[in-house]
Amino acid sequence: MLRRVQRNTAPKANRSFFQQAWIRFKRHPLARLGAAVLLVFYLGALFADFLAPYPEEKSFRDFSFASPTRIFWRDENGRLTRPYVCASERRRNLETFKVEVITDCEKGRYPIYFFVKGEPYRFLGLIPTDLRLMGGPWLLEDKAKLFLWGTDDFGRDIWGRIWYGARISLTIGIFAVALALVIGIFMGSISGYYAGRPVTFSIGILNPQFWAFIRGSPWYTHLMAALGLVLIAALLFAMGYGYQNFIRPDLQRVSTLALGALGLVVGLVLLGVILYALVWKSHLARALLWLSAWAGIAWLLWITVWGFWQSSRGLEAIIAGLIGAVLLGAIGYVLLWPRIELDLDTIIMRTVEVLAAIPDLFLLIILSVLIPMEVPPAVRFVLVVTILSFVNWGGLARIIRSQVLQLREMEFAQAAQALGAGDARVIIRHVLPGTYTYLIVAVTLAIPGFILGESGLSFLGLGIQEPATSWGLMLSKAQATGITAFTERPWLLIPGLFILLAVLAYNFLGDGLRDALDPRTKV
Repeated sequence: MLRRVQRNTAPKANRSFFQQAWIRFKRHPLARLGAAVLLVFYLGALFADFLAPYPEEKSFRDFSFASPTRIFWRDENGRLTRPYVCASERRRNLETFKVEVITDCEKGRYPIYFFVKGEPYRFLGLIPTDLRLMGGPWLLEDKAKLFLWGTDDFGRDIWGRIWYGARISLTIGIFAVALALVIGIFMGSISGYYAGRPVTFSIGILNPQFWAFIRGSPWYTHLMAALGLVLIAALLFAMGYGYQNFIRPDLQRVSTLALGALGLVVGLVLLGVILYALVWKSHLARALLWLSAWAGIAWLLWITVWGFWQSSRGLEAIIAGLIGAVLLGAIGYVLLWPRIELDLDTIIMRTVEVLAAIPDLFLLIILSVLIPMEVPPAVRFVLVVTILSFVNWGGLARIIRSQVLQLREMEFAQAAQALGAGDARVIIRHVLPGTYTYLIVAVTLAIPGFILGESGLSFLGLGIQEPATSWGLMLSKAQATGITAFTERPWLLIPGLFILLAVLAYNFLGDGLRDALDPRTKV
């Protein structure tokens, strides 16, 4: 007890920032409640195969829109006993002419056991097992049904599909916000750091400044750049070989697609490191890169104009030829003489404003319509994540830019620049760490928006498609049945309740983290 009192009465000066934040977070009951709810949801998604009595794709067409199975707790004498279900069958009520599920205990009583053997599955897609939370031998023999929360239009168990759908509805928010965060941090940091500082994009080869620029780097940097280009070629070959031989043959599985996405991210990171550490320090390599970029643009423009010119006649062909000649002439002029400087801050922020001017829902629908309906569910999952990230990275980039604008003028950033640190080192090592507390809160508060975005797309039939499942797709079943979902089949609305709880839990958690990480809050 004395040790506990001493720990709680420790001087505030001895507590680190995160220790004080943890104390403030524990004093926020709604935040702790939200964290507990999310922990339950994610554990349920992780152990979905264990919690569900049936596999995700198993359906009982004779039991479509079946009401929740009645569970009995007393025997025929009224005494408490092990929970059990009775045999059931579908019959048409001759009075109402509706198909109803009739429970008949005279035909058999089947006790519900826990931690029993069920249909086999692979835990985490790797470990084969057949352990289920509840069921019994009668479930495998199909003597009775166990639908805790009823069934959907295909006779699939909603209890199990809630947890199967949580895998997509909950993880899609994390993946989407992670991708949007990467894009937002990259764009926002560049925009804020180079605000008011035009960056040289290219110099014409006949311009005297071009050769002065080439001579501005030592000779050994050219050798390092050549080594970097060889490593980049080897890396691209390895990524292509891995995709062709390991990822492409098994695109149907989400685990394989996740492995491919991880390999792509690692490859892009290594590509960026090699470019910055080896290639970018050579001014000759930089010049070759921008000359290659202009040559690539000219080649794309040429084949586009040539194709249009070949397929058109008369005045259209003349106009296409003139436009192509003018554009190619402009590119040729750029390659030969002028020095082009770009304001990255203006370009990035105007792009963000264009995206912000388009309503999110319409932009999501437009991009989702472009996804072919025949693509595998795993590929559609990745495409939906990409679409959500593309639409929502602008807000994060704006906030990061505003903070970088402030942090780049601080004494520690100015000292790093005075000591000769490069721009990338100043941004990564000295500026971005000052934004971490905001990013933690921003990520937590942004995830609900991505969950609602995916649910809305799936609800409209533009997101996740059968045979995969998500909460939004499940909720669309209630919309398809109309008002009867409220009057006769209320269990179809359960996915909407889970969406509401997940969004509220994330908002409570985000509010708690925002208050806990605010340095102005007193402990």
